[in-house]
Amino acid sequence: MRTTIKDIAKYTGFSITTISLVLNGKAHKIPKATEEAILQAAKELNYRPNQLAVGLVKKQTKTLGLILSDIRNSFFANMAKSIEDECRRNGWNLILCNTNDLHEREMKYLQMLADKGVDGVLICMARENDSEKVEEMVALMDSLNIPFVLVDRFYPEVKGCSVIVDHDEGGYLAARHLLELGHTRIGCVGGPKDLADSNRRTQGYIRALMEKGVEFDPSLIFYGDYDLSSGVRGAEYLLKKDVTAIFAYNDMSAYGVFHYLKQQGISVPEDISLIGYDDIFFSEILSVPLTSIHQPVEEMGTEAVQQMIRIIRQKQKQDTKKNIMFQPYLVVRQSTAAPAGVMHK
Repeated sequence: MRTTIKDIAKYTGFSITTISLVLNGKAHKIPKATEEAILQAAKELNYRPNQLAVGLVKKQTKTLGLILSDIRNSFFANMAKSIEDECRRNGWNLILCNTNDLHEREMKYLQMLADKGVDGVLICMARENDSEKVEEMVALMDSLNIPFVLVDRFYPEVKGCSVIVDHDEGGYLAARHLLELGHTRIGCVGGPKDLADSNRRTQGYIRALMEKGVEFDPSLIFYGDYDLSSGVRGAEYLLKKDVTAIFAYNDMSAYGVFHYLKQQGISVPEDISLIGYDDIFFSEILSVPLTSIHQPVEEMGTEAVQQMIRIIRQKQKQDTKKNIMFQPYLVVRQSTAAPAGVMHK
């Protein structure tokens, strides 16, 4: 059983009040010998304060919740690590929840985190969320009086703080790189059709095409789910469109594209160039290292925690919108080259 203050009182013979003052750092009027005896007894009995009880007194548990959409994706795993690291540096605890991109699971986790008394929640919402589901989730957080910070995925209708990446610029950088190599038939393996960050990548892609005077062909976009199977299905679809390059909207999809092309005996980049998005660790160690758009995931996680702690400490109301936007950048590796028969200077 857990050691209590009563157990220490029985063990030492001192009063519960005296022991409470010592353990709560208020022993300025208590003899030094008494203080040392109580602390030694607490150590011997392996006493640990009841954080829930402390939280009720101080109205703060120094615990955050993190709701992620898919921990299997290395991008979100890296984000979770950076968030946990920043929490630890600031003396905060973290409860991690993985939704597998299911809205219903998000709602249940929010209830659980509220029951645990967390001070705030960091959320990467499920990709299946439409405007109605986002509104439902925000309404629940308001009713539970839980402050939150949105991470990675952005919803213009949600007030509060969001830590995001400029995905329009990321899509532009990817397409521009392929266009500068001489590609004009550039296929895309996108994310879900109604997901804002996927659409922003598409907008950047279209902007780069227009800048180079290349007509946008909507049939060259395959809408997937940001996973390996989407890459496989997207590659199968785009090969029928005579593309010379494929822009996958995340590295996991790019791996699926790469796998399918290899199965078909198609070489990267000799036959088809391939570029991903995220620049996760595995992209460097593929048999053909993947060119990718780097997202500063560690910096995003750190910033999200700092913003959350600031909101909690300042007791800010989430009735205004604040977007903190990070800039992506291109990392060129061996998976992109000029199309066959085109000399690139």
